[in-house]
Amino acid sequence: MVENGVVRRLMLVSMALMIEASCMSIETRNQRHPPAPARSGGDPQRSVQAPVSETVAVPPPPVAPVQQSTAGGSSGCQVASTDTGIKNSSIRVGRNQRSFIRVVDAKYSNATKHALVIGYHGLGLDGNSPRKDHKWTIVEAKAADQAIFIYANALGGSWDAGNSTGDIEFFDEMVRTTGEIYCIDPKRVFVHGFSNGAFFVNNLVKIRKDAIRGVISVAGGGLGATIPAMVIHGHTDQTVSFTSNAPTLVNSYAGADGCTTPVNMAYIPEGSCQTLTGCPDHLPVVFCPWDGNHHWPEFTLPDVWKFISALQ
Repeated sequence: MVENGVVRRLMLVSMALMIEASCMSIETRNQRHPPAPARSGGDPQRSVQAPVSETVAVPPPPVAPVQQSTAGGSSGCQVASTDTGIKNSSIRVGRNQRSFIRVVDAKYSNATKHALVIGYHGLGLDGNSPRKDHKWTIVEAKAADQAIFIYANALGGSWDAGNSTGDIEFFDEMVRTTGEIYCIDPKRVFVHGFSNGAFFVNNLVKIRKDAIRGVISVAGGGLGATIPAMVIHGHTDQTVSFTSNAPTLVNSYAGADGCTTPVNMAYIPEGSCQTLTGCPDHLPVVFCPWDGNHHWPEFTLPDVWKFISALQ
């Protein structure tokens, strides 16, 4: 009986050791290979897969579109100039230093092209005359930031379209240098002149026809060219006779532009600006007769800007 009890105890001890060894083996295996955590809301038996690394193509930065408002503009359209207001400027033309006044609106922006309007004063005057005597500040105000204005000074107070003075080259340089600083539309350069300045611009448009969009002649004379034109003259002008100059100049521009000729001067009322009949839309000729002397009449200034702004 004693032997049987000993054997039973030995068997119990052996079984206990086997159970303990099995538990230790399971614990060791779990430490080496821990079970995968269950996915939230999913099958606890399925393991969570590591995220797959993905290469995403980054699009290139957008290319700024060409500003349609400055397409075809001068090199100054790329320059953010802050030089605005009324400035006296000078440039070298041949052997001479030439001067002019430049007026740029305070709200100037190089994001849009501007018309360039160049004025030529009368005999013995200077670039201040159009603004002071003829109130061109009215046109400037109407234009605002749509145009840049230049008032040129003549050497010795007189303009000459001949080769000796360099006045033609002066025009070229004013257009070129202004276009390098400001956003100018090269196809919208206008010239105007009074008295001696009017004779000059009527010659200039024949020499630089491809560089000028339109011309305004006041109390002057000469012959016209194929170009949009505005002619202003007073019936009682004692310095540059209306009768000797206005009919010839108006009919010359009308004939060159394809308007109805001869122009019946008597049917155009004084104190008004009228577009001549028969002119093509792109080559208008406007005539403004008035009952006045050798002067630029103020009533024409709104029509002057209308003439300029219509020629795009």
